[in-house]
Amino acid sequence: MELRLLRHFVAVYEERSFTAAARRLHTAQPPVSQAIANLEQELGVRLFERTSRSVLPTAAADVLYPEALFLLRRAAEARTLVRGDAGLTPVRIAAVTSAFPALLPVLLPELPQWDPVVVDLGSSEQRHALAAGRVDLAILREWEDPSPDQIVLADERLLLAVPVGHPLAGADTASLRSVATERIVLFARDRAPVAFDAIAAACAEAGFSAEPVAHVQSEQAMLGLVSAGLGVAIVSEILGLTPWPGVRFLRLPGTTARSPLRARVASGDPLGLLPVVARAFRSAQHALGFGGDDPAQGRAHRPTASDAEQAAEGNAPAP
Repeated sequence: MELRLLRHFVAVYEERSFTAAARRLHTAQPPVSQAIANLEQELGVRLFERTSRSVLPTAAADVLYPEALFLLRRAAEARTLVRGDAGLTPVRIAAVTSAFPALLPVLLPELPQWDPVVVDLGSSEQRHALAAGRVDLAILREWEDPSPDQIVLADERLLLAVPVGHPLAGADTASLRSVATERIVLFARDRAPVAFDAIAAACAEAGFSAEPVAHVQSEQAMLGLVSAGLGVAIVSEILGLTPWPGVRFLRLPGTTARSPLRARVASGDPLGLLPVVARAFRSAQHALGFGGDDPAQGRAHRPTASDAEQAAEGNAPAP
């Protein structure tokens, strides 16, 4: 399968127009139409329903789209992975988008001997990518899992995000019950099931069921809608570590629901990444005052970031 065909497919899928896709690709429309026809013939499926007014993706196109994005991204990364920088070892990192503003700026400087290639993926996508050997390190959200090749970075507390003009915006804390009748911006559950379930649990604990005004795919979309005054949102603690224009983050004392953040690697941690991630995470905690709760408190012991640091120093068995 030619990457050129996938580039044309992605352009048509996103633009919903052969003409707009051709403009985006700086080519004429006939080559775009021919590329889609070739791809449909190769796959043996119809990818778009064409009418005089619209171009609509089929169910097959919906399945192909994320795979095409992944393949194109991996092709772009291959240049970096093959080239390397001054003999550095390439390392492929995937992370949930909430980790990017606060955690990755602390983590990447801890990797001087590696040449990192970083992508943002949802947690379920990261699990598949790690199992297939497409990434070396996954920073994801997941409930209990027996895998030994991971550490619990934190069971994050939840925060309430409100627009700056909200009646609660002048406070530092709030009760979730105080927004029980308000519209809430939520993740799409298929994109972020752990975050969705944590939010649902927090609302249930407060005695109400969230009434979603929108289901979004990313934290940026969520906070953008909050800033616009469309509703409020319940977010993980790490998201409140960096300011967002037009949004105030409030603590939720008494809320016990948590959003677990984990680091997972390939079996046996062949690159020795878990201790590095542990050090970076502890640096982030120290610098930003994040994740003060002991994630193992009140639970059966699980490998944590502190365990990985001690193991690296020879003071404890590896997690």
